[in-house]
Amino acid sequence: MSHARYRNESEPMSAFDVDDNYDSFTDNDSREFRCFFCNTQIQFSRGRSHDDPHFKNWPSKNHESHCKVPNAIKQLDGKKKEVELETLVSTILPRAMSSNKTISPSVKTYKDKEKKYVGKQTRKFIYDIKNILDPYNKFEVLNDYRDLKFLTEDNDEVCVTDIILTQDQIIESLDANGGESFICILKATVSKITEIRGSYIFDMTKAQNAKYGNSKNFKLYMNYDFVEKNEDKIDSIKKSLIVCYGIASKTDYGYQMELYSIKNQVAILTTF
Repeated sequence: MSHARYRNESEPMSAFDVDDNYDSFTDNDSREFRCFFCNTQIQFSRGRSHDDPHFKNWPSKNHESHCKVPNAIKQLDGKKKEVELETLVSTILPRAMSSNKTISPSVKTYKDKEKKYVGKQTRKFIYDIKNILDPYNKFEVLNDYRDLKFLTEDNDEVCVTDIILTQDQIIESLDANGGESFICILKATVSKITEIRGSYIFDMTKAQNAKYGNSKNFKLYMNYDFVEKNEDKIDSIKKSLIVCYGIASKTDYGYQMELYSIKNQVAILTTF
């Protein structure tokens, strides 16, 4: 789990925030994390190499029977064992982030937003998404997995087929909701990569025929702050059909998704 309830805080606490302030949490503090779906005690872990912060079950304590976390994992019963999907369905998707009112303290700046998309959990998540797409059917979600649902910070659920979107679908959603940013997975082809004053623009292929949902302009945007750590990956996604997990937004410069880490946000489906 990526978030937990902490003491009397009204907002869920991110595992990234706990990791950033790890030394300030006492042993007593560490006993105060609760599942925000069922309030069962859970514990924080930094991961085996201290680079994978997350929350997990407290020893010998299980979630309540009505809790969405174990019920989400039960979706995997009867699914193909060769596809590792537990991370996929136990990942808690961040809420939409369109204004200061809805942005949590951990995502107010570029550097802080990056934390949502650079860890091992995010990489596992996007590659699990790749594993349930059918390469023999335009990379649509495999029939066995079309009913999978994910948990969100809003104590809600969302279907996998509702968050994997073409660029046209993302633009339609943004326009329908007054330009309010939201979390989703873009499925599109990178056609051109351009450097502009140290930042990078990744234009998606645009076609007049809307058959593949790419009749409108859409791009990935990488701020110059993240170029150095991504520079050996930038050209790797050119002319490639990808899935990219991030925040879709309508800006003064058009429709886009912010890209912080190619390694952790993007999975290549095929290259042309």
